[in-house]
Amino acid sequence: ARIMDINLYLDADPDQREQQIGAFQSSHDEWQEYKRILQLHETNAVTLTDDDVKQLLGEESNKKDDGTKLTLKSLAHSLFQPGMKYIGTICIPSLGDDVGHAHDSDSDDGDDTVIIDTVNDTDTVNDEQPVDNAGENTATDSDAQLETGDRTTTSPNSSGVEQYELVILEKGTDEFGNDFILGAHTAYHDTQCVHINYHIRDANGQTSEEVLDIEYEDEETCIKGSWNPSSCCLEGYVRQRLQANDGAFHTSDEVTHVFTLYPCTNQCPRGRGVRSEQSSFQGDLLSAKTRAVVELRNRANSKGFESADNYNDLFKPDGLKIEFEDLQALKHKRALSATDNVQIRSIWKLRGSNWEDLSNCCSMISEKTCARFRYRTSLLDRTSFGSGEEQRVFFEKWKRVGFCLAKAHAEWDSCDNSTARVFSIAFVLCRNLQIVSSSLQSMMYKSRRLGQNYDMLESSWRRANARKPTDFLTQFEVSSHEVSRQFTCSICFEGVANEGEEDLALALYKLPCSHCFHGACLQKWFHNSHVTCPICRAPVTDPDKK
Repeated sequence: ARIMDINLYLDADPDQREQQIGAFQSSHDEWQEYKRILQLHETNAVTLTDDDVKQLLGEESNKKDDGTKLTLKSLAHSLFQPGMKYIGTICIPSLGDDVGHAHDSDSDDGDDTVIIDTVNDTDTVNDEQPVDNAGENTATDSDAQLETGDRTTTSPNSSGVEQYELVILEKGTDEFGNDFILGAHTAYHDTQCVHINYHIRDANGQTSEEVLDIEYEDEETCIKGSWNPSSCCLEGYVRQRLQANDGAFHTSDEVTHVFTLYPCTNQCPRGRGVRSEQSSFQGDLLSAKTRAVVELRNRANSKGFESADNYNDLFKPDGLKIEFEDLQALKHKRALSATDNVQIRSIWKLRGSNWEDLSNCCSMISEKTCARFRYRTSLLDRTSFGSGEEQRVFFEKWKRVGFCLAKAHAEWDSCDNSTARVFSIAFVLCRNLQIVSSSLQSMMYKSRRLGQNYDMLESSWRRANARKPTDFLTQFEVSSHEVSRQFTCSICFEGVANEGEEDLALALYKLPCSHCFHGACLQKWFHNSHVTCPICRAPVTDPDKK
């Protein structure tokens, strides 16, 4: 603590301080009880009783499954409720000739279809095939299987398989009126929070079947998948996110991992097996006990964050300073003495806390902040402005709802301080050196990740702030008759449509340097905050302002 220059200040008001300690202990004990029941349930050591279900669900406990087939929309509603958990596997595709090479083909609706080549060319990542057979399920009984715990799961490759988990944390609407789903996925001993997007689309133009697609991104990867109705699981692939020279992030073409995720239900608390029938899955998913388990997990997550908030409420910047020597003295204390000051007495009451869980919870708070930074970054990157006035209004609202960089930096500082407070007290009260060591490593790693995500947000904000509005480019629009028939756009390498054919980009733009491009191509170029010609790099300015 001395080396890291961590200063702690307890709330100076004794009554307020005691109230805060009581609130922390109450939320902490309730949180630990929820976690204990969940752990027993996942190991099949205990099942929820009818009284437990009524207590957790209230009036919702009387809701029954009417036996009708779930629509994909209602299924998605149940699958992405806060507290829903998935367990499955993730692995690198099989190695060999052309293995792990992803082939993209655009279907009629513009969705990506990815096929993973294997030695026998039979394994696929999605429920989709190439364009001529888009949307058809290609899962076969020959998929490799992996026995994990109390279930059997499928995997394209049995070597190098790791457990993969996804938990839904929150569901709501952001300050801009956009619906969001916040989850946390864990793979290779690393947990990151992600914003999950899902949408329902037609499988293809020849059937009435629909497909549920999901997509989410963490700091390093982009994950896409689909719901497989035959095995009642989510299946998909992972690609790396790469940063271009302009600072924007793009998704690579190469598939690095494939995954399978099974929903955790009352009957299958560690994930359903691949042979589960749809009918039994629906009854299990909609049962009162499954909904109660999901609600219990949601309450446990909420109580964990509440406990961390109550813990941090104990500390005030202008309160009573806790000296480093007092912290050192606490490390070897077996009981309080009459000479101990109020700081030592207050901290002593925290000795029964679960410091490992508190440290993990603070790490999760840091990850939620990173996810918020990435969410804002994505929002900035995909926003286009029709006019300068529209751009001005957008950034005024951006600041008004608290998305500005100053607010983001304050969130970053708050996370760092929260983690440091937990570590400082855990250092003296926790006798498990392994927990202390892992807490320190986690604190330093999360702080570095926060900084990286803040830098991405700041870079994206600067690009959006410098982005040329659409009406700026319209002044350079020219007729196709003013352009040579040998014209080729240097961005897409396509020419002008022949007479009677549909225009390739609806408009042609001629910049002041006399270089011509398709309108759609040039708009995409300027969307990434370029302000020069793609060919000669001549500055593109408004002629009226020269």
